[in-house]
Order: sequence, then structure tokens, then C-alpha cells
Amino acid sequence: MSIMEYAESLSDICGVADLSLDEDKLIEEYGEDICKYPYAIAIGHKMLEDIIETIPWTYNDDELAMQYIDEYFNSHKRVADISQKIIKYIENLGYNAILLDVSGSNKELDLKKPFSNKASANLAGIGWLGKNNLLTTEEFGPRLSWSTILTDAPLKEYSGRPMESLCNNCDICVKACPGKAIVDLPDPKKSYDPVKCGDFLKSRKDEGRPVACGMCLYICPFGNKKSKEILSSKE
Repeated sequence: MSIMEYAESLSDICGVADLSLDEDKLIEEYGEDICKYPYAIAIGHKMLEDIIETIPWTYNDDELAMQYIDEYFNSHKRVADISQKIIKYIENLGYNAILLDVSGSNKELDLKKPFSNKASANLAGIGWLGKNNLLTTEEFGPRLSWSTILTDAPLKEYSGRPMESLCNNCDICVKACPGKAIVDLPDPKKSYDPVKCGDFLKSRKDEGRPVACGMCLYICPFGNKKSKEILSSKE
């Protein structure tokens, strides 16, 4: 079984980014160590649907909010565990591999800033950054947790290229955001305001409620059939 066949057997979605194709840009942004290994394997793991579907009720139900928060962290642990199995498989084949943690860091690398797991998935061509600044895939929308494996295993034949955003004219997440942190612009660096998002979460904390939101993750039509039907009826 090849490395990617094994990765596919454990993950819900995965892909390979050939970092050498964007080497100059990556080194300028993250430092030389980001290209210490030529390939990045992006591993996507689904969050539990039953919990994601409760997000609209978490604003008034603290128990549901805590279940969502727990699943958010548990899903990151699960994808990290999956990635460690893949790393062991790669190492058993005689190659090197390291895991970037949820923050996008590894003590082996001296980076200017953490390398986003969303960036590796985008460079691998398995998703795009939506207007909500979440990595979005056609099959699962943004309902995924991500990890990144950097490796020197020869994976060039599996590498992809960044895909164009499929958000187009959809503004469902813009209208649904309770913190008004998303605007209808194609560039996620301009459409998503982390300060407004943070202010909304702080307001929840000030009210004595669990610091949870996730509405943009829930409502995206690429993961939500109900939203997709609403969007289709308007076309």
C-alpha cells in the first residue's frame, strides 16, 4: 500500500502540496525551515455531524455549547492521532516526516510564524479559503479539522495546485454571522474580520456563556444540505 493509499484509508480527505513550487513565497513568509521537507500532506478529518447540527441552539443552551467546544478540541486530537499513524508508516518506509501541531508549529522548525494547516490543504488543491476564512471543500464544506505532515517521501505524483474559490455569489455565512465579522468580498483576508469575531466571542464570555459560535461552519452550503437547497432555489 502506498503512503497516500494508507493516508486515504485513515482520513476523510487528504492531499499533497509540493512546497518547492511556491518555495520563494513560502520562505519569504515563513522562513527557510518551511521548505526543509519538500512535501506537505494535508489530512482532513470530519467533525461529528450530530454535534455540528446543534450549533444554532448553542447560543441559548450552554450544555450544547460545551459539547460543541469539546468536539472542536477532540476532533483536533483525533486528526493528530491519525497523522501520527501516517508518520510512523512513512518512517517505516525509510523516509522522514514530522507533524505540525494544531497551531502550525513543530519544535524541529524555526519559523517566522506558524504555518497554517489551512494553507497546506489549500496548496494541495483539496479546498479553498471561504469568505469566512475557513478551509472549505466541495464534499464536506468547512466541517473538518486539519493537520499537516511535512515529509521528504517522494510524493510529487500526488501533488495538487490551489483551487479557485467556489463561494462565488453565495453570502449565506455573511448574513448568518452573529458578530457581523464576515462581509461579501472574494478575498478572505478582507472578507473576514478576526477582531469582530473575537469581540463577539468576548461578549459571550462577558454574559457568562460558553465561548462558542461556529455558525459559519454550520451554515455553509457545501456542508449543509438545507443551506444548499435554499441557495439552489434562488438561482
